[in-house]
Amino acid sequence: MGTLNLSNAAINPVPAGTVDFTLVSDLPSRFELNPLQRPNRVNIRLRTEDIHTFEALALEAVLPFQAFLADVIHKFAGNNQAG
Repeated sequence: MGTLNLSNAAINPVPAGTVDFTLVSDLPSRFELNPLQRPNRVNIRLRTEDIHTFEALALEAVLPFQAFLADVIHKFAGNNQAG
């Protein structure tokens, strides 16, 4: 993964009319997660084979690994609420 060189962007700015934002508008709403809405942290230990399984499932769902785990836990918690 590369680094963002802001000094190069300042030297060679991209004209505003040439930027195409169609890919941004096509992103699913599940990517619009605000990290500020998730102040609580939980550290857990998982079996290696479970991590590999969840990583594969996250790739299939096209989600970052931690976001996928948070979604799985949220769905499980929602299905098991009393009432």
